[in-house]
Amino acid sequence: MNITWLGQSGYLLESGEQRLVVDPFFSNIVESEEGMKRLMPPPRSIASLSPDALFITHNHLDHFDPETVLEIMNRFPACRLIGPQSVTKLAETNGIAADRLTTLSPGETYGLGNLSLTATPARHSDPLAVGLLVQNCTELLWFSGDTLYYSELSQQVVQLASRHPDIAFVCINGKLGNMTLLEAAKLSSEIQPRLAIPMHYGMFAENTADPEEFRRASASLGQRAAILQCGRSVDSSGLLADQPRAASQTSFA
Repeated sequence: MNITWLGQSGYLLESGEQRLVVDPFFSNIVESEEGMKRLMPPPRSIASLSPDALFITHNHLDHFDPETVLEIMNRFPACRLIGPQSVTKLAETNGIAADRLTTLSPGETYGLGNLSLTATPARHSDPLAVGLLVQNCTELLWFSGDTLYYSELSQQVVQLASRHPDIAFVCINGKLGNMTLLEAAKLSSEIQPRLAIPMHYGMFAENTADPEEFRRASASLGQRAAILQCGRSVDSSGLLADQPRAASQTSFA
C-alpha cells in the first residue's frame, strides 16, 4: 500500500486501483474561524488526490474541513464520503447528497474495492468520533483519529482487527481532547503493531508535539516507530521490511 502523509491527520492511501483519502485539511479555515495559523502548507493539490472515497473521522475543522471536502466532492463526482453520523450529518448540512454518504459506527465495515474499512472506537469531544482500520490482502493499518487514551482502547482495536495491526498511526498532540505523546507511545506498545507512526503535530504552533520525543518514548517501551515526511509517498511494505513481529504479541480474541 502506498502512503502519503498530507499533514495533521491527513493521508492518501493507494492500494491497487483504490485511492482513499483520510481527514484531508488543506484550507485556512481554522485560522479564519479560530485564529490559529497553519504552519504546514498543503503538500499537493486537491486535483492530484483523485480519491474513490474520503473517510472523515469526526466533525472538527482540521478533519472535516468543509472547504476541502466540498472541493473534492464537487471535483470527483464518483467519490463517496464515509464517517460517523456526526460527519455524514454535517456533510448533508453542507449540501452533499445523502446517496454519496456512508455512515459507519464502531465495529461496522465498508468495502472499497480491495480495501476493507472498519470504524473503531475513540473518546473525543465529538462523542461520535471514530478511528479507522484499513486492510487489503496483505496489510492492516490503524488510524487512531482524535482520541484520549483509555485502557480498553487497545483491546477494542485488536479485537475488531482480529490481529495486531501492521502500522498504527497515532495522534500525539496532547491537547483539545487528544492523548499526549507519552500516552500515544503507551497505547502503541499495548496494540503492538510492527511500526507506530505519530500524527497530528506540526500544523499549529498552539497545538503540536515533538515526534522525535514520541519515537524515543516508543523505543523505551520496546515499540518501533518511524516519522513520515509530509508529502512524500512511501510504500508500506518498505516501511515494514525491517520490522518483524514481536514474539511477545498477545491475542485479545
